[in-house]
Amino acid sequence: MKFQPLVAAALIHCLGATGTVVALTEKSFADDAHAINVGSGMVATQAKGSAFATTSAQSPAAPFRTAAMLKQALPSNQWYSSVMFKQWSEPIHAHPATYRAGPEGFEIDYPTQSVVDAGGRGIDIAYQHHPALTLTPTEFKPADAKLDGIGDFSARISMADTQGHALLSTIVHGSPMSYYQLDAGDIRVHLAAGATPCAANDQAWLCVRIGQRAYAVFAPSDATWVDKSSANPVIHFGSSGRFFSVAVLPDDDQHTVNEFARHAFAFVTDTHVAWQYDAEHSKVTTRFSVDSKPMQNQQQIALMGLYLHQSRALSEPLKQPFHYQSIRGDIQVAAQNQFETSYRYHGILPFWSGLKETADRDQLHSIMSGDAARAHNLYSNQLGTGTYWYGKALSATAQLMCVAEQEGDMAMRDALLTSLKQHLETWFKGDAANGYFVQDAKVGALFGYPEEYGSIQHLNDHHFHYGYWINAAAQVALRDPVWAEQNHWGGMVNLIAADIATAQRGRADFPFIRNFDAYEGHSWASGDADFIDGNNQESSSEAVNAWAGLILWGEATHNIALRDLGIWLYTTETESISDYWFDQRHTVFAKEFGKVVAAQVFGGRYSYNTWWTEEPRQIQGINLMPITPAALYLGRDPAYVIQFMSRLGPEKRAYTKRGMDDGTPGDIWQDVLMSYYALAEPQGALEHWKPKGSVELGETRSHTLFWLLSLKEMGKPDFTVSADTALYSVFNSAVGKRTYLAYNASDKQIEVHFSDGITMLVPAHELKRLN
Repeated sequence: MKFQPLVAAALIHCLGATGTVVALTEKSFADDAHAINVGSGMVATQAKGSAFATTSAQSPAAPFRTAAMLKQALPSNQWYSSVMFKQWSEPIHAHPATYRAGPEGFEIDYPTQSVVDAGGRGIDIAYQHHPALTLTPTEFKPADAKLDGIGDFSARISMADTQGHALLSTIVHGSPMSYYQLDAGDIRVHLAAGATPCAANDQAWLCVRIGQRAYAVFAPSDATWVDKSSANPVIHFGSSGRFFSVAVLPDDDQHTVNEFARHAFAFVTDTHVAWQYDAEHSKVTTRFSVDSKPMQNQQQIALMGLYLHQSRALSEPLKQPFHYQSIRGDIQVAAQNQFETSYRYHGILPFWSGLKETADRDQLHSIMSGDAARAHNLYSNQLGTGTYWYGKALSATAQLMCVAEQEGDMAMRDALLTSLKQHLETWFKGDAANGYFVQDAKVGALFGYPEEYGSIQHLNDHHFHYGYWINAAAQVALRDPVWAEQNHWGGMVNLIAADIATAQRGRADFPFIRNFDAYEGHSWASGDADFIDGNNQESSSEAVNAWAGLILWGEATHNIALRDLGIWLYTTETESISDYWFDQRHTVFAKEFGKVVAAQVFGGRYSYNTWWTEEPRQIQGINLMPITPAALYLGRDPAYVIQFMSRLGPEKRAYTKRGMDDGTPGDIWQDVLMSYYALAEPQGALEHWKPKGSVELGETRSHTLFWLLSLKEMGKPDFTVSADTALYSVFNSAVGKRTYLAYNASDKQIEVHFSDGITMLVPAHELKRLN
């Protein structure tokens, strides 16, 4: 199928996240503003005009792409994205190597750990880029660096002069190898100060030690080395071609270098990721593979590196892998062109069933009516009016609606459902002065105006923002399928989903899964990755919320491909969070770090911090919200939950001792934190929650109390039991009594089989509970 750019025309079609065609027709407004009909909704094609509020926020140009890449949607929010936004890139943290396309040439490093003083809040751990090798063409001087091509976990960078001569560099996520070709002259390898020859050396390659690390440059067999013993050796190419590869080495042992030499000319030309959800066994399988081309001999097997979250998910461990130190812990490298990982999918639910105990119901009902009466204030009390804060209000409304429904107050449910629809449609209609969406054909993105947190100018945080919208829309769709049809409001929701979760490659309207790093297993928040430490993500839980939204929206609209994509993203990201944000297996954090959570994870750094405050409750809480039935993954390690909570007191006291208190309420986000604590200690969390205490802006007291009382009644989530359906959860009380929940979004009754032998018949469009 051929994909066309989304531009204003008489009739335009947008291919949704998994292939659903949404009809888009042009509509003109006053002045020069235009919009495109999307079912009952409307998306603008530009940001100015009297029909819409004017704004200074403009999408980035990102001109540093070759002609072929300019025809595709901008692949923002990736580990390599900085190369597209300015003349020379920031360091690219591919792990275990780092790279930078700079004015002196293409830089390579195998960084070591640095302990960085972060002031009173402690330290950061960083693996900073310091060029060990710099590759420079001898016959031409590149004018800039441009993204020339991408795979699912690889990138090709072109450094060309004004005459078109270019050095092409292919870098692969997780791999110690990088591959190079140029079309004129030779290549100079500038070595950092202190370089010494390795004991393992050969006429065909250069092996050096620089600091604690070893590197090898592999030249073709008919090439010759000039000034090989100098700090600036040159590869003089022969008739076989101008190509070579570079390895960052685990050591400089002769056997090691010989093994790397065997695979040095199996050039990786493309990379692929494929996923599958096996509902019968509740298993998610991912296949990672590379295409390779033998440049010198017949060797086609490349070297691939596996992150911790991948190596622990193999059916069999790698045989005698090479080991690398990295910011993500141990990376294992082996000769192979593909491998598969598998994880258990533990299910999510759109909502939980109503409370069973009379006293609990009475306590909850005593505050529900007040929250419902104040629900309209959820939108006016936020800290902004863009897609993030508006989305949090949508989420709070939706969760309160679910509570009212399951507690049997259908009048309250209907009023909140009507409000939820109205607030979604206000933006979807595209005629509100304070909120609308723009389809930007220049970069291939959907923007919500007004901008928040660089969501337009830097393409930041789209998955954080839009996850709230997709989840809210899914809750509507489960109750009103007609509202969610493509020719009604579903077209707008699919457009939002496509911005962050397009499963096709090479399209002009949206990139392949914008925020998600398929190889590293988690999302990135920065669109342009304009940081020396690489890209970053703070709120891992809001990323998970986006993928949960895809699962629910896919189920509600019977879009199985979108649901399965959501299940893959949700499952993979929750697994990587347990390693790289929480270090629950004690394999990632440096002993010097001394913190229970890495609240900010960069390509080359992690820290106990946020973008807006050093206050500990918010530092730790930002990786917990929003609290929904999809947040149960946070309770997979109850001992860690208790440890996490136990650190809040000492961290808060240290913060206060530093004189940092700025008037922030002492119990800020107590509802989020107690909801998290309840996953390990339901009764204790209920006792510590303050009914009249602080309420997070995406929460209501009713929803928090319902969550706490539900866990008190059902017990902690039980991850030892799985089911053969997408929407399920299992709980286990303190006395060993299990509660089984399953939701059926289909139009026919289904039979759900749990892995412990329990079977449940679930009627169409119903939640079934079995104790």
